[in-house]
Amino acid sequence: MDSVEQSGTGAGAGAGIAPGADATADAALASGFGLPDRHGLAAAARAAAMISREIAYADPDPLALSEIDERLYRYATTLLSAPHTDLLGPVIGDWRRVTAALGRRLSPAVHCELTRAAGYLSFCLGYLAADTGDDASARRFATLAAQYAAHLDDRLLTGTAHSLDAFVAFAGGRLDAARAAAARAAAVQHPALHGWAAAHQVQIAAATGDEPALEAALFALRDRPSVPALRTHGWPPFDEAREACVVADAMWRLRVPGARSAARRAVALTTPDTLERGWALGSLAATLVHDDPTATGAALDEMVAILDLRPSRVLAGRVHEILLLISAPPQGGGTPRPAGLG
Repeated sequence: MDSVEQSGTGAGAGAGIAPGADATADAALASGFGLPDRHGLAAAARAAAMISREIAYADPDPLALSEIDERLYRYATTLLSAPHTDLLGPVIGDWRRVTAALGRRLSPAVHCELTRAAGYLSFCLGYLAADTGDDASARRFATLAAQYAAHLDDRLLTGTAHSLDAFVAFAGGRLDAARAAAARAAAVQHPALHGWAAAHQVQIAAATGDEPALEAALFALRDRPSVPALRTHGWPPFDEAREACVVADAMWRLRVPGARSAARRAVALTTPDTLERGWALGSLAATLVHDDPTATGAALDEMVAILDLRPSRVLAGRVHEILLLISAPPQGGGTPRPAGLG
């Protein structure tokens, strides 16, 4: 019993829980009952105490989680308007911090929240990589986003990852892969993603000259649900200006009457110096190539000025496509095929 008394005296003297107090108490208790710690029970219990404290202090504070959510929303709303060079640094920094936090012993609720954040940050980096021409990085981030979505069984993140696959494949000229990925995104049937999934299908069908698929995709685009108050991550909200850009592009490719008016409307609806304005100008320039060279040149100049501010592989492909149209003889009919975007 002497050893127990000595242990109790020591514990009272060190009421501040001195370093190693757990180990001293455990060893004293075991020896006090005449049970040497041959099986490592006390050592395991010390490890349990450490794990318990890791769990207790691993979760970020609620304010940090709220700030991550706010930045995700800001990235979504500026993905197509801010220069890629302005977005890459902050997005990569947040992605590294969130993925590092996922390596800790988080509570289940916080682990889910950070996994979702990591998925959307991976989506943003995949989009930015694809539109700057880094296909290898784009595919890696797209795969990672899909894996995070699968872990959560999250419909919106799953559909967003599929739509990223479609964009990456389309930007690289892999149209069959883009068509399959866009179909997977549409099959998710999430209201916030409906417009983007249909838009990808419209672009791919117009690029391949698949008129039945284009008609179905345009119908889906027009019939998309209205979700003005839904605050989501990933793609920006799909609004009237984005729809106008997609429709104008499809109309000039199929030489539908009214294509020029549709393109002018798209230009009027978009914001100057944005990628969307560049896409709208590309459709307008394509309808003017052989009728108004001066206006075509002015549209191209504005597209190049946008590229100087916001380098974009897809918009650069549009410029290249218009230049090819300028050098080609006028075509009386048929569906023009787009220049390669790679």
